[in-house]
Amino acid sequence: MVMEAILPGPGSTLLMTACTLLTKGFLFGLNTTKVHNLDNLTRILDLRLQPGTPESQNALITVSNHTSVMDDPIIWGILPFKYFLTPENLRWTLGSHDICFKNRFTTAFFSNGQVLPTYRLRHSPHGGLFQTVMEKTLLMLTHPTLRDSLASSNRASPSQTSGDGSTSPESITSKPLALSDTVAEPPIWLHIFPEGQIYQHPTFQMRYFKWGIARYILELPQPPIILPMFFTGMQNVMHEKRSFPRFLPRPGNDISITFGSAIPLDRWDKVRQRWRQIRETCRAVGGEEGERLLREGPEAVKLRVEVASMVRDEVEKLRIECGYPPAQPESALAETFKDKNSYLHEFEADPEKHVNS
Repeated sequence: MVMEAILPGPGSTLLMTACTLLTKGFLFGLNTTKVHNLDNLTRILDLRLQPGTPESQNALITVSNHTSVMDDPIIWGILPFKYFLTPENLRWTLGSHDICFKNRFTTAFFSNGQVLPTYRLRHSPHGGLFQTVMEKTLLMLTHPTLRDSLASSNRASPSQTSGDGSTSPESITSKPLALSDTVAEPPIWLHIFPEGQIYQHPTFQMRYFKWGIARYILELPQPPIILPMFFTGMQNVMHEKRSFPRFLPRPGNDISITFGSAIPLDRWDKVRQRWRQIRETCRAVGGEEGERLLREGPEAVKLRVEVASMVRDEVEKLRIECGYPPAQPESALAETFKDKNSYLHEFEADPEKHVNS
């Protein structure tokens, strides 16, 4: 396999630099913004550029709560400007295909903003845990020297198919990756909102975390650096019950953004070992049944739920440190949000809500 380095194009750098100036002005000129422990992120970004460090070898994934359609890119206005002049440290993220990629203009804008399209099952048959964007991001999160080890046998789906086995149309709408022959660049920095949609609870309780984050932690050749973060105030920048004009962000808010410490890499040793055992068991079964068990077998599902919950617990710790009471235990369960009578379900997105999954 040819060694490939994934870098943003000049259009991405220009667009993201312009967005940075706007979001900085909005955060610190039109709102009162406090940032806590930003050095937990900037230290990693600096070390990513130093060959031989764990930060240059292991992917960086930041995870947070999700309270507004404007969370990204506004929250990244807190970064010192120099980080937007370093292509290797421009963040990537995921965005709903039916919202961010619905026409040529939005496709060009979000593609150059390093947003990768995800499909939601309620809008597309190409959605789900094993859609093409998951395979693409697994590759992008792997250091170039290790991509050969990211073999199809270590995944739960073929690399070019969606969850139902059909070909995804993603190639029509997603931006091609920029490739080079060098192997010096680190894996990408990916930011995700594991709740999968906006959730505006009065005390900032979070929904359960979806399993995509578990795939990254379990299936990458090297465990990613997971950095939790938690913010408040963005729900008022663009509240879901806002009146006309809905698309304009509101100034005059108190915004707080807090970074936790990176989760130690060895925290994932036991769950990754269990994943390897599950994978070997499925290999022994072989064929379609082995593939089915790796995708949806009870042991594989149980492990993904556990890993996603581990990540959620780290963001929940930050939420409590910010002065909010412990969340109701049922808020961490997917079953809670399937129950239309649940108190927590009252804060679910209605059909008109902007959802970024």
